[in-house]
Amino acid sequence: MAAEAAVLEELRGLRVRVPQVGGALAATVDGFVLAEDLARARAERPTEAEPLAALTAAALGLAFRMNEATGRGAFRELLIHGELGYVATYAAGPAAVLTLLADDRINVGRLHLEGRRTAKHIGELVAEARRSAASHPPTYVALTRSEPPPERRRLPLERRRRGSPEPDGTQRQTTD
Repeated sequence: MAAEAAVLEELRGLRVRVPQVGGALAATVDGFVLAEDLARARAERPTEAEPLAALTAAALGLAFRMNEATGRGAFRELLIHGELGYVATYAAGPAAVLTLLADDRINVGRLHLEGRRTAKHIGELVAEARRSAASHPPTYVALTRSEPPPERRRLPLERRRRGSPEPDGTQRQTTD
């Protein structure tokens, strides 16, 4: 997807604005990594992007179901507070999700403010990339295949069953 570089810049910008965010990941809603900036999170504790994206997709599925079951509308965000910090997940349009790993000392209001802004912008970038891809489909080289000679062409099934003439003019015998 063409938006990956721009999404990575968004993640890096967020981490500069909010130093207590140790890692940021943008992924598709089905768990594929779009971009990640997990350098500090990896230094503190081994964190890999692919498993985190898959876990985010699983948590997103549960959050969707929880929202649906309780009638709270469309999913917006999920916040997990652990002993050592926060994991915040934000909807980034209909096709992407933003997950942030933050220190325990972060101002949660600031985390939400920056996370929501960044998620909105990432959602716009992904949507634009999808529109662009849809309006410019990839060009494929057509493989040419020669047609078999008329005597070797098969008749459509209906014509074969009814005993219609073969391409050479002879009558087909049916065994029905």
